Amino acid sequence: MRFILFVGASNTLAESEIETQIKGAILIQPNIYLFESEDSQSAKSLAAKLGCSIKLAQELQGVASTSQSIADLVKSKNFSVTVLGGFKESSRMNQEIKELLQKGRFILPKDQFGLTPVLLSKHKIDEFFVDEEADEVWQTIWSHDFEHWIKKDRRMPYANAKAGILPPKIARSMISLVPLEPAGKLLVDPFCGSGRVLIEAAELGYTIGGADILAEQVKETKANLDFLGFEARLEVLDATHLSDKFSRVDAIVTEPFLGKPNLRPDQIRYLVPGLQKLYLGCLKNWVEVLKPGGYIVIVFPTFDDGKHIYKTSSVIDGKLELSYNLLKRDILYSRPNADVRREIVVLQKK
Repeated sequence: MRFILFVGASNTLAESEIETQIKGAILIQPNIYLFESEDSQSAKSLAAKLGCSIKLAQELQGVASTSQSIADLVKSKNFSVTVLGGFKESSRMNQEIKELLQKGRFILPKDQFGLTPVLLSKHKIDEFFVDEEADEVWQTIWSHDFEHWIKKDRRMPYANAKAGILPPKIARSMISLVPLEPAGKLLVDPFCGSGRVLIEAAELGYTIGGADILAEQVKETKANLDFLGFEARLEVLDATHLSDKFSRVDAIVTEPFLGKPNLRPDQIRYLVPGLQKLYLGCLKNWVEVLKPGGYIVIVFPTFDDGKHIYKTSSVIDGKLELSYNLLKRDILYSRPNADVRREIVVLQKK
């Protein structure tokens, strides 16, 4: 069975996440992927695991891309049709179907993505996507639980969207860069902060553990995990000494300390060597913590002082190559108007 997956336009990890999690997926339009799955439930489960996924539609085999064929499928009072590859034709087709049905109402899509998950959740709507050139019809069968994502982003006991912490969907996408089935696997975040990464890992089914050098941060992580009913082994610990408390770890996913915010351009050149020393110390220690073949997904900050771009990820080039295989790098993410860009790197212990 074939499906099309709509992903968040602002999630720059989407391509790498889908490459890791969905074999054979093909980008057919910007932010729209085509893939095959055994059945609709498997496809829904896969979409629900991803941080980038917004909406999923299933191909209706044997249905012609005509107004009459789609009219025969409308069950709800409301319907919406989006013409892929010819968006301007959407209004015409919706009007034709309305005339054929002589009842109900259509909701015009605003773009190639069709209707928003918010609208779909608040109203019972039959939503279709049509590719007239290929003579294909698709129907929406799943959309992400936006209320749950908002809850994790803004309504936790400790949640501060202005603090520069990773949004939940980006944290989920980072975890999805680990090519493991979560059941029975241990994932650790050595810079756990308020627990964003650990929450997403727990929801996916990992056993989780976390550490932070600040006791207050560990307290916040525990409060947020308790709020959602998750348990974790948490330690107040310097990340460069993770091996003092953890061993046989399958994956480390983390955003480490990125430096003080709002630095003047002339201060950046002095910050970078200190951060690189920290990251190098961590990566050397984590070799002892990981199982053979274990994974690291880590954020490295990139700074621009107006004259020079400083990529702290250069620390992995050199002797660390003896301990790790570099799987992915140059996956960039930043919040709007952020002073620091995040480069996400995936490593595997040799």
